[in-house]
Amino acid sequence: MKRVLSNFRWGFDRELSSIILENGRVVERVSGVVAGGEDLGGKFLLPAFVDNHCHILPTGLDLTRPTLSGLSEPDAMLDVLRDALPEVQPGRWLQAVHYDQNRLPGGVHLSRAQLDSVSSTVPILLRHVNGHASVANSAALREAGIAADEKDPDGGEYVRNEVGEFTGLLLEAAHERVTAAAPLPSLEEMVAAILRAGEAMAEFGIATASDMMTGRFDLERELEAYRLAAEAGCKVRTRLYVQWSRRLGPRASAVDLEAFNRSIDTSRCKVAGIKIFADGAIGSATAAIYGSYTGRKPSELILSRHANDAKKHAPVDAPVSGQLMYRPSRLSEMVRVADEAGYQVAIHAIGDYAVDLVMDAYEACPDPSKHRIEHAMLLSDEQIARMADLNPWVTMQPEFLHRFPHAYIAQLGPERASKLKRFRSIVDAGLRLSLSSDRPIVLGDPWLSVRTASARPEGFDPAENLTREEALRAATEWTGGPNGDDDLGHLNSGAHADIIVSDEDPLTATDRPNFARI
Repeated sequence: MKRVLSNFRWGFDRELSSIILENGRVVERVSGVVAGGEDLGGKFLLPAFVDNHCHILPTGLDLTRPTLSGLSEPDAMLDVLRDALPEVQPGRWLQAVHYDQNRLPGGVHLSRAQLDSVSSTVPILLRHVNGHASVANSAALREAGIAADEKDPDGGEYVRNEVGEFTGLLLEAAHERVTAAAPLPSLEEMVAAILRAGEAMAEFGIATASDMMTGRFDLERELEAYRLAAEAGCKVRTRLYVQWSRRLGPRASAVDLEAFNRSIDTSRCKVAGIKIFADGAIGSATAAIYGSYTGRKPSELILSRHANDAKKHAPVDAPVSGQLMYRPSRLSEMVRVADEAGYQVAIHAIGDYAVDLVMDAYEACPDPSKHRIEHAMLLSDEQIARMADLNPWVTMQPEFLHRFPHAYIAQLGPERASKLKRFRSIVDAGLRLSLSSDRPIVLGDPWLSVRTASARPEGFDPAENLTREEALRAATEWTGGPNGDDDLGHLNSGAHADIIVSDEDPLTATDRPNFARI
C-alpha cells in the first residue's frame, strides 16, 4: 500500500519535503511538495526516537510501585511506605523505587531499623535510583537467607555498622541477591508490564527500545513475555540484551536464543546481544574510578578487591575506588566467549578505570567495533583517543546530568563532575555516539536527552555540548546501528516508516514539542 506525506519541514534542517512510503517502508524522501499527498501543513517531521539503552519490563513493573522520587526527608519516605503497606498482598514485598540518599540530610542512608519501624514482618526493599544499591528491612534479609555472619559476595557488600550489624544498605551483588529473593512476577504480569511500558514510551515518540538486562527474573519466561507482548501489539519494537550469565555462564538457561529469533517477527522483537556489567554507579560510590570519591561516608567508599589485578593504565600507586563486578581477567574471558559465540557485547562501564578494562577486553577481539560501551561517564583525553582506535558503539544518557547533579558533585567534587559525559569530545573523535535513557532510572523522555546534550545543565562543562541537530540525530539516526538495525532510527530508502511530527521546530524549541506518531 502506497502513501505519500507532503508539505512538511524536515526536522534536521527545515527543508520543505515530501516522503513516499510503501508497505510501511520508506521509498524515498524528496524536496518540495508532491501533489496529491497527505498535506502535513508545514509540520516538522523526524524519524521516531530509539531508546537503545533502557529496561522495558522493569519500567512497566515500576509504574505500579510507590516512588520516593524527589523526597528529601526520611520521614517523608517512611510515610510513603506506611501508606503503601496496606496494599501489599500476602506473600509479596513492599518494593519502592527512586530512593536516593544523596537528597537526604548529610547524604545519610535510611537504616534497616527505620524500615523495621514500618513493618518487621513484610519484606521492604528500597531500590536506589541508580539501580545498583538498595536498603532492606530485616524481613527482606531473612527472606533472602542472609545470615548475620554472611560474607560479602564477590562484587558487592552488605554494609555493616561499627559493631558489625547490617545497616540494611546493600551494594551491587549484595543488592542483586536480596532483590532476586523477592517473588517473581507471573508471565501475565510480565506481559502487562511490557505493554504498559510500551505505551508510556510511545507517548514520548519512541518507536524502538532496547531492554539491557533481559533474564533478570527468569530468562525463558521473560522471552515468552516479550514474544506475547509483541504479538499483542506492543507500541514499541523491542531489542533484548541477555545477561551473560543467563546465556553463557555455568548455570545458564537452556533457552536457544537463535531459535527464539527464528520464531518471531524480528522487526518487532529480537535478541540483539549479550549484556555485562563491569562496575557500579557514581551515586552509590561503586563506579570503578581512578582516584577516590569525595563523599564523607566511609562505608560507601569500597576499594575494589580486584584493583591490583590490572592497573596497567593507572599511575603507579594510584588508588582505585569503587567496585568491579569481575576480575579484569574474568571480564576479558567473558567477552572472548561471547564474541566467539557470535554475539555483540554491550558492557556497562561508568568509571574511567572500568572503561580501560572494557577496552582491554575489546582490544583482544578480532573486531572491537561490533561491540558497545554503555555510559562511559568519566573519560580522559587519552581514553577517548584509544576508544577511537577501537571504534566501539558508545551509548550515553544525558538525562543523568539533569536528574543527578547533586549526587555527582557530592561523590566526585564539582571539578571532576563537570567533565562527566563528554558528548562533544566523543563526536569530534569520530566515535559513533548514540543517546538513550536507562529508564526507569530516569523518566526516559528523549526530548530531555536532546535538550540536555545540546545545553548541559549548570555545573557541567558547556564545551562538551552537541549542537541541537547533532543531539537530534544522536537520538534518532545514530541509534539503530548499535542494536544491529540498519533500517531503524532513520528515514532513508528502505527504512521502516517510524515517523513523528510536531508543530514546533525541534531545532529551536525549549519546551518539549508535542511529538505525534503518524
